[in-house]
Amino acid sequence: MPPPRIAAPKTCIKEEERVQQLGRCLSAEDLPGIVRTVGDLVLLFGFPYTRLLGLTTHDVIIGGDVVELSIDGHTLRLPPRVDQLLLEQWKISAERWTVNQTASTTPWLFPGQRPARPIRSEYLGLLLRRHGFEGLASRNSARLALASDLPTSVLADLTGTSISNATRWTGYARRDWLDYIASRTQI
Repeated sequence: MPPPRIAAPKTCIKEEERVQQLGRCLSAEDLPGIVRTVGDLVLLFGFPYTRLLGLTTHDVIIGGDVVELSIDGHTLRLPPRVDQLLLEQWKISAERWTVNQTASTTPWLFPGQRPARPIRSEYLGLLLRRHGFEGLASRNSARLALASDLPTSVLADLTGTSISNATRWTGYARRDWLDYIASRTQI
């Protein structure tokens, strides 16, 4: 019996709205830093909250003017304004961990009220919704945008998903990569 077909995501936001929300995350000083940082990472890369909440301050790589994020063994170079937001979050988290080292052995990038645990995904989702961001819809829209621009294997590595899941997202975006493959064989 064939496995059941997985339906296309129903919860998405329009590309214009995603870009507008991304701009708001980058420039709205009235938003909390954690909302701006998580919002940027979700809207740009389609990361689920649970993946972001597993990050520690050790996953932020600071080298001169460049801030990178290490996710699942891959180093992701961040755009300039996003890297500054992540750097601010890193400073806050590192400072908090320094004070609470006796209570936690893990320096979470997004620490919760209890130092030994990261912030809860339910609370993070509520916080983002309170400021006008829809987590699942934003993530789905970002993944669709990435799937229309990236080959399946790159999408799988970037988003930390399986190749079959990335193939489904590429199918949802209806992108044909035959031209890309043909150009790679000519190089």
